[in-house]
Amino acid sequence: MPDPTDDVWQVLSTARSIRRFTDEPVDDETLNRCLQAATWAPNGANAQLWRFIVLDAPEQRAAVAEAAQIALQSIEYIYGMTRPAADDESRAARNNRATYELHDRAGEYTSVLFTAFKTEFASEFLQGGSIYPAMQNFYLAARAQGLGACITSWASYDGEKVLRTSIGIPDEWVLAGHIAVGWPRGKHGPVRRRPLSDVVFRNRWDPERADITYGRGARPRGGPDA
Repeated sequence: MPDPTDDVWQVLSTARSIRRFTDEPVDDETLNRCLQAATWAPNGANAQLWRFIVLDAPEQRAAVAEAAQIALQSIEYIYGMTRPAADDESRAARNNRATYELHDRAGEYTSVLFTAFKTEFASEFLQGGSIYPAMQNFYLAARAQGLGACITSWASYDGEKVLRTSIGIPDEWVLAGHIAVGWPRGKHGPVRRRPLSDVVFRNRWDPERADITYGRGARPRGGPDA
């Protein structure tokens, strides 16, 4: 159900993670607009030490499907997830069904792998500031055009080895992130987030509001891959 918009505030406030897609393929023109937006992202010294790899050939889609199933095992453990019963219509069950569908059908979708060149000058975490804005630009451009997108963890865990081998990525490039993209089966947003009063401090650290209980069985708002 495409819902394009040029209103930047609507884009920002309705860019939910979409996990259910139609069978309609994403055309090259629409995908390329997302990729172009990714190249406009800020990055250190404008060095553009990134490469974006579109995964839509049968062999690479099969690798994505394998990586998704590997990631699902970790996600189930981390979030204490199981496949919901057929008659469970709770919000958690609906969210979990969408998550399982995304992983089960991973090999059917076009997706993009975002890689960054390793440098000797900074940690990978710090270098993330030069690749993750590109992912966000891609993600928001997808939403603006009515596409659905979901940032996944499939290039992590042992799925990294699967994708790296299938695509032929050398060791000096970091697999920074992965986004599945397609035409949504359903609607965008609005997103659900904590109020500003929970997350914004002014001048001093607030230990009470900073207390976060997180572990196995705990599910942060938004769920896995949110």
